[in-house]
Amino acid sequence: MHIDRRSVVASLSTLGLALLGPFAKAEAALRKKIFSANPPSTQPAVYSPAVAYGNLLFLAGKSSRSAAPGEIHADAKWVFDELEKELKNAGSSMEKVLKVNVALSDIKDYAALNEIFAARFPKEPPVRTTIVAANPRGTTVEIDLVAYI
Repeated sequence: MHIDRRSVVASLSTLGLALLGPFAKAEAALRKKIFSANPPSTQPAVYSPAVAYGNLLFLAGKSSRSAAPGEIHADAKWVFDELEKELKNAGSSMEKVLKVNVALSDIKDYAALNEIFAARFPKEPPVRTTIVAANPRGTTVEIDLVAYI
């Protein structure tokens, strides 16, 4: 008995596509972009301010631009207020935040950041990663997060 390998491979490929087709469509339905109510006007659209995948929501980083250097309290408050607006725009809230990434420009602001974070998340705080990194725009803090919808 002779088996034509090309026929077997073609048959398996067709079967695989038939079986995976519904899953590929389901996966495509999970992902959607949520565009900000206040998109950055000075930059070309090279990223999405918010993307949802299933019930997970990923928000791009927000950084302070107007507060005086060293004013971590004012800067972080403004950033968290902006992130909260994005969360609400997407149907989520600060209570649904799972993960927060923080980039500080100065390690001296770490203790103040902890105070601000504790005030924003008084009950069960989300997971957080904090790094110290130079920001080319001269901001004191940049924060991005993951929440659920």
